[in-house]
Amino acid sequence: MVLNVNVKSVILEARELKISDQKTTSSIEICDVIGCHLCEEPGGILPIFFGSAPYLVIKYISKGKNYKWTAENVHVTGSREECEALRTKVNEKLETERPKKLGLFINPIGGSQNSLNVYSKTIAPLFRAANIVCDVMVSERPKHIVDIMKSFDTTCVDGLVVVGGDGTLLEVINGLLTRAQKEAGLDYDKPTCKLKPLEVPIGIIPTGTGNGTAKGLYGNTDVVTAALHIIRGKTNRNNVQAVYSGGKLASFSTIVIGCGLFSDLIYHTERQRWLKKARYFVVPLHLMLFKKQRLFDAKLTIFQRDSTAEDADGTSEKSTTYEQKEVEGQCVSITSSGAGLGYPCAPFGASVMPFIKHPSEFVVAMYKQCGRFEFLSHLKSCALENLDAFQKDFLLPYTVRGYKVKIQCSDKSPDPESEEVNINNLLDVDGELLDIVDGEYEVWNHRQLLRFYTSS
Repeated sequence: MVLNVNVKSVILEARELKISDQKTTSSIEICDVIGCHLCEEPGGILPIFFGSAPYLVIKYISKGKNYKWTAENVHVTGSREECEALRTKVNEKLETERPKKLGLFINPIGGSQNSLNVYSKTIAPLFRAANIVCDVMVSERPKHIVDIMKSFDTTCVDGLVVVGGDGTLLEVINGLLTRAQKEAGLDYDKPTCKLKPLEVPIGIIPTGTGNGTAKGLYGNTDVVTAALHIIRGKTNRNNVQAVYSGGKLASFSTIVIGCGLFSDLIYHTERQRWLKKARYFVVPLHLMLFKKQRLFDAKLTIFQRDSTAEDADGTSEKSTTYEQKEVEGQCVSITSSGAGLGYPCAPFGASVMPFIKHPSEFVVAMYKQCGRFEFLSHLKSCALENLDAFQKDFLLPYTVRGYKVKIQCSDKSPDPESEEVNINNLLDVDGELLDIVDGEYEVWNHRQLLRFYTSS
């Protein structure tokens, strides 16, 4: 939608623009102005004789249903002097915290393999309208971004943007966070080590197969909505879970960590690449509807917050004592969500919020054997963000600061090369498979480790 008004109909106030046309008066918050620039009226026969009247284009954010944002325009006509004066005043009002230069990392083969096209045709014009300069790097091979992160100077940009999905984001944060701990000289392989947060904010343009983090940050996976959040420059610190196995830090996570059913789904899906994109629908549907649930023996040790050892506001990172509990038995999956009080929109977010009372907490759930349709009903409840999604007889949810899992093979002396052993040594981390050592791993919450561009 384009609104055409005269420059005298635009009133600039402290925090908003008031715009009047013949029928109504509308307001645009200054923080929702993307940018403004002078243009000339389109050519034609009349401008040859009478000259071209300049006008000012004010591009702003319009907020619609389901958290979807769009970029709209106001065309302001008037003398060049009047339009230039208004442009100067509006630009002076735009917040200085907004990014001026971004490091942008594109995964061209993720999802629908259209990341380059999305960036050039949709995202780049919006960033130009906001006077943002981008230093663009395109991934040329698997794990290429990991190599880039080892030497990329984050001090030369105001923020980082990932054009891809959860897997590409995971490569970026693993590279940056690990490097930050090394440079700080921290013993980051120790789960109780207080880690150094990243100061550079990160935004995501969701073009991957899995886009759970973007949905958690922006409420949907619309690329324009994501870009407009980045342009506004508002950031929020988020918790991060870290996975440890074999005495070392193995990976970070912002969404979900799961063994059993969820890692099985990824494992079998990736083995059917001949189905191409259809495998993401066909394989999980086949496994959940026609295959018997794989049970495995596991010991889950949970570490719950000791309320006497932390500040009431949760500012202390870790206490040295925890309330510890062990749960053993057969299960289908052990899964934890990255959602927390500062990140309620994450996958499973609304469903696990009733269990979380403290900023340092997150939820891990042990899934017992259940009927196929019971499980599908649970997944549907999670997708609909129902508050009772985790209140099921086959679910054992726990509110924790950290937890440890030991997976036991069913045979006393299993073949080390058997599929059972291979699957038991695989972990789903944000949709990517991670090798773990001897079927054993730990997960701990690290508070406010990352800054993301978001709406608050």
